[in-house]
Amino acid sequence: MNRNILLISLQDDLDVIGLRSLHYQLLQHGFASNILFVPASSSTAMYKVVSSLVETLSPMFIGISLMSTEYDRAVHMTRILKDSHLSIPVLWGGIHPTIAPETCLDYADFVCIGEGERFIVDFAGALADGTGVEAIGNLCFKKDGQIIRNPLYPLIEDLGVLPSTEHLPRNSYVLHRGAIMPLNMQMFRKYARYSGTTYSIMTSRGCPFSCTYCCNNALATIYGAKKLRFRDIHNVIDELKKAIAEYPFIEYINFHDDCFLSRKDEDMERFCHLYEAEIKRPFIARCIPTFITERKIALLQSAGLAWISLGLESGSDYVCRDIYKRRSGKQDFLNAARVVRKHDLAAFYDVILDNPFETDEDRIETLLTLMETPKPFYPQFYSLSLYPGTELRRRALEQGFIQGEEYQSKNYLQYSKTTINNMIWLAGFIPSEWMNFLLKLYRSNPASLWFKVNLIMVRLFAMIFAEPLTYLNIIKLSQGKNLGKTIQVLPYYLKLGISRLLFYHKN
Repeated sequence: MNRNILLISLQDDLDVIGLRSLHYQLLQHGFASNILFVPASSSTAMYKVVSSLVETLSPMFIGISLMSTEYDRAVHMTRILKDSHLSIPVLWGGIHPTIAPETCLDYADFVCIGEGERFIVDFAGALADGTGVEAIGNLCFKKDGQIIRNPLYPLIEDLGVLPSTEHLPRNSYVLHRGAIMPLNMQMFRKYARYSGTTYSIMTSRGCPFSCTYCCNNALATIYGAKKLRFRDIHNVIDELKKAIAEYPFIEYINFHDDCFLSRKDEDMERFCHLYEAEIKRPFIARCIPTFITERKIALLQSAGLAWISLGLESGSDYVCRDIYKRRSGKQDFLNAARVVRKHDLAAFYDVILDNPFETDEDRIETLLTLMETPKPFYPQFYSLSLYPGTELRRRALEQGFIQGEEYQSKNYLQYSKTTINNMIWLAGFIPSEWMNFLLKLYRSNPASLWFKVNLIMVRLFAMIFAEPLTYLNIIKLSQGKNLGKTIQVLPYYLKLGISRLLFYHKN
């Protein structure tokens, strides 16, 4: 009986926590699951070589995981697979097929909507047994020209029943320079983020917020409820202990939870105690400003917290409250940033640009907030993408801000280089006195030659000196201000840092 399966990731790195979970769920249930990583740097002309792996494995089905930014690549891949292997079903899953399945079924035979661990086993089992898949929960497909959406399975309450994954996933391959290569340690260290020295994990699913622009907003609509679920702390620690024992070169643990601090205080205390005693690795966490307290940060730092990411999104309370429906405003962010700075943590702060609902004064509020934020920190800027299923996209369509399916080809990392956006970027690196002078010139006459000359000078200074120096200082903070350790870890950050700088400043 054929029990081979091929899962394909189109992400640029190997941090595909969701797809890995499906892979190990299949392995646990006796299926011969395989993962192929196709980095974004691979040209679509290279996709034809994937057919050789399909011929070797002869899988029951091919599963492709994608976000909206990978939609076009998924279309190309599926067309090539269909041209060569018409009889093998192609299944799409991930956040894009979940929120916009109707855009997928012209190419994929089936779509998985929502959480996939129970679905993937039932789907594979039905194909293996020849019993038919059309009654399986979470499945979406076309029949007689009509789109059929089956009811959803309930969300998994006990995340501890899911199998733990491995840092270097079993039965895995990578498309490397036009050839399919087994993902051995050499290939893994080449393609993994920070050369594989960081282990990625999620200890919860869901978010305490449901911001109008976020996929969690769409998921809450699809499931009819907003649910935050946590893994048992001992279950998390056991996975980390196993990973470190098998891969002693792991230097950081990267928690990908939407809000790592959303656990109860007593649970956070237990986690910190166990982590400090048994893991002994610095870690990275993402948080919402309103969950930051002096006590929690002190606990986490003593356990090993070195990097922290917070979302400002907008410095305008009106935008946060009325447009994003986000229960975290400017003062919440500044209070949290001051706690982070007090503890000398390496901080990344997220900002959303290109919001058509914002006025220039709203954008200037973001600029002023970043000027007031204690330095050093590294700002991460994102261009607002209006995804299907979200409340904000519905409002944008109603008000005529967007038309069509622009999100499918949009790169959310590529924001518009408008004058105000450039000034917002500068506010993360330039002293407030200089920014106040520049802002005064802008308010006086943004078209004046004197303002434009000063803006060019400040931008050049920031690009050549201030931004690289900020990046270096952030890395130094992550190493407890130890210069020797900073120099030691620099090679891991230089590649990503240089690519980030070139990407943001290429236009």
